[in-house]
Amino acid sequence: MEYNAENDFYLIFKPIYNKEGNLEDFVLTYVSDSFYNVANISPGLILGKNFSEIAVDNSNKLGFKELYFIMNPKAKIKYETYLKDLESWYLVNIFNGTFNNDEVLIIYYVDITDIKQNSSSLYKNTEGSNKIINIIDREKMLYKDTITGLYNKNFFEEELSRLDTKRQLPISIIMGDINGLKLINDAFGHQMGDSTLKKAAEIMTSSFREEDIICRVGGDEFIVLLPKTSEETALKVIERVKNKCEINPLDFLKISISFGVATKESKDTDINTVFKKAENKMYFNKLKESKEAKILMISSLKSRLEKITYETKTHFERLKKLCIMMAEALDLSRHEKEELILLCEFHDIGKIGISKNILQKQGSLNSEEWESIRRHSEIGYYIAKEFKDASPVDELILIHHERWDGKGYPGLLKNEEIPLVARIFAIADAYDIMITGTPYKNRMNNKQVLSEIKDKSGSQFDPNIAEVFIKVMEAQKQVV
Repeated sequence: MEYNAENDFYLIFKPIYNKEGNLEDFVLTYVSDSFYNVANISPGLILGKNFSEIAVDNSNKLGFKELYFIMNPKAKIKYETYLKDLESWYLVNIFNGTFNNDEVLIIYYVDITDIKQNSSSLYKNTEGSNKIINIIDREKMLYKDTITGLYNKNFFEEELSRLDTKRQLPISIIMGDINGLKLINDAFGHQMGDSTLKKAAEIMTSSFREEDIICRVGGDEFIVLLPKTSEETALKVIERVKNKCEINPLDFLKISISFGVATKESKDTDINTVFKKAENKMYFNKLKESKEAKILMISSLKSRLEKITYETKTHFERLKKLCIMMAEALDLSRHEKEELILLCEFHDIGKIGISKNILQKQGSLNSEEWESIRRHSEIGYYIAKEFKDASPVDELILIHHERWDGKGYPGLLKNEEIPLVARIFAIADAYDIMITGTPYKNRMNNKQVLSEIKDKSGSQFDPNIAEVFIKVMEAQKQVV
């Protein structure tokens, strides 16, 4: 649900000081073009007037009477209010800034009527008055990221404008991007991805000052505004965040964030140029750090997989020997041999996204559990696409459980439509699983396994490859 931007408006006030430098009042110097259409107040009647005068006339339909007693030149207030005369809910945002080189106070009204009417708000103005609610420390629905609780892009853009003043110099901007978030989402689901975002937000919140503005502005992107902060100090904070990520993993995964920082030191520097510089530095760092993070993550996934399944290093070594024997017997090319070895190593990496209870269940799996198991080839496909070393076999990982008769999964191919490498691997993998056993299948001897492969020839397995495999294994008698 989005608010109606046509009903938004703002007013700009300039503070008035006496000879002693004390604040006396504010004078209204500007109203937005939409002001008259929404408030139905002629700008000519109020422009140039003091806040104290406006607050007592009919323009109190904007709630100025309550505001008058809490306003100050450095005000930073946000609250929700129902404006009875306008028959609308508004989020009022009050902040200081500059206008025509003058220090000013801006009051911005954002129409949130649709949001209030279509959500179960915890706060209601039951009397229908102009009473101010949710002042300062309340959650601001239009300025908060729902997953992390940090500020969002809307708030960042406003704060960037507000803080872009001479007295805030030097002001530093930090851009951050979580490495491997897509891989985490693909491997463990978006719930784990959300937990990663929350963990990253917690670490950053604990690392910055209260006055620093931390925002989540995209799927895996964060921005931090640090007023009155040098680049040297900002870089030290970044190191603090990285160290906390290292010693505070999320379950068995270490969070990795690439950062870039830039600092505005002169009032003549365009803040957007500084922002772009921080962004470019972040992307440059991400080129190197993202690859390293993914390598570590894949290593962590493989290590965990060994602990929760029978996918051990010895399983990989046995598979590799079986596949090399078949590759030699079938005179495969060097490229096909390399694909076979990679498929041996990464074929079941997708099982990391399957429940541990299912993977370790003793006895037969029910239909729902089998459906979950079948998803591992799809999960593995997405993981491999994110990892350079495995990406050459991403499609082979997806289809390595296809059957010759087309009844395998994901059910995309059959017969010779299935790549030769996948057909060879299917037999080698089935052999090793049967010969070693699983939590839900007892192990079989060599003769029984070969008999089973022969029986499934022409249905589960390519009959020609099955025949070659049986001959090779009978000649070997035993796999060392």
